[in-house]
Amino acid sequence: MKIVSIDPSINNVGWAKIEGLTRDADGVWDLTNENWSWGMWKIGSNSFTFKLKEIVEWIILECDGLTEEDWLVAEWPAYFDSMAGHVAAKAGHTINLAGIDCYIAGFFRLPWQNIHFITATKWKGSVSKEITRMRFFRHMGIKQIYTIDHNAVDAVMMLLEFCRRKRISSQIISKTMEHYSGQ
Repeated sequence: MKIVSIDPSINNVGWAKIEGLTRDADGVWDLTNENWSWGMWKIGSNSFTFKLKEIVEWIILECDGLTEEDWLVAEWPAYFDSMAGHVAAKAGHTINLAGIDCYIAGFFRLPWQNIHFITATKWKGSVSKEITRMRFFRHMGIKQIYTIDHNAVDAVMMLLEFCRRKRISSQIISKTMEHYSGQ
């Protein structure tokens, strides 16, 4: 089983993946074969439909696709009552991001219980991208000299928060520091 986290975008998609997870009959996670990877996909297509196709092709290439036992964690867009929020909504960006999330879930025919859409305010609150990056470096035990795309950072941190809420985070965070396989 694997859990794939997506920070959707029509230009730069952040992603994170934990694979090799198993649970016993009591629901206890076995992380002995767990492996992390993450990165960012630069989407080069011009039309929205080709961008959707390109995103799922990246998921197939980098994450071996998604099966009905896998979980998808994706950031769900939210409307912000600000100048930037008005511009994004008017340009259709909010609806496009929701479309990306739903297209991925539908393309791989994921069962409803394995789809987890989370708004940014639910997984990180209202902190800035820089604070999220600082938390990423601290949690992952990586020196801040590395240049890691903010979309990849968001995908990893969203996945870590999701795992924390599912009560598998303390094990995963410590294992992540040992098994860093990032970009």
